[in-house]
Amino acid sequence: MQSKYQLRGLQLWPSMLFFQVWSEFSIYGDRILRSILDLKGQQTQPIDSQIALTAKSADGLYESQFDLFKSDREGIPDLVRFIESSLKLAVSVAHSQRVTPSQLSVNFVDSWYHVTTSGGFHDAHWHHGCSWCGIFYVDIGQCHANAVGAPNGGSRFYCPISAGGSYKDAGNRYMHPHYDPPLENGLLIIFPSHLLHSGLPYFGDQQRVVVAFNAQVHLQP
Repeated sequence: MQSKYQLRGLQLWPSMLFFQVWSEFSIYGDRILRSILDLKGQQTQPIDSQIALTAKSADGLYESQFDLFKSDREGIPDLVRFIESSLKLAVSVAHSQRVTPSQLSVNFVDSWYHVTTSGGFHDAHWHHGCSWCGIFYVDIGQCHANAVGAPNGGSRFYCPISAGGSYKDAGNRYMHPHYDPPLENGLLIIFPSHLLHSGLPYFGDQQRVVVAFNAQVHLQP
């Protein structure tokens, strides 16, 4: 970054988040929702993955095993196609187009769904063994922002630099403690795996349904 005053700026550790609404969600959204609810009906326990149980609510949360993207149920392969193409594009942008999407291959090491009912939440966490993660919102239910207090069932991302002794003033744009993105059905959020995030407590009569993934991205041989 070069200014007219010969001052050169370099961003060393940006945390980029990417947002994209699936243009074909009106075609596939209901199919994906039916497929996920069918799979939920086959679960033998609320948290089928049995991962990080103490970070998840004992009631109000249903989580699949971590292989959802291997499913051929209606709508799932189409969702994977959209997410893979979006992730390749995001990585290209994050690297200032030094690589093109066609040069990249994606390995989804984990993929799962959450179906949240009243009282469900997932405490703050980050993901290992991957470079990028994402959340796709199939049905946000009664998730909404509040004028006072935390959003109902929102996704919250936490500042990764707050432990460094920085000072929040007009000269520091990065010291806000967290970010609660506005959500909508069909939205994909892609974020780096080191970013601490949580699924805030959700209360409502409708189910909140999301799909999540962890991915490794490699250069094509």
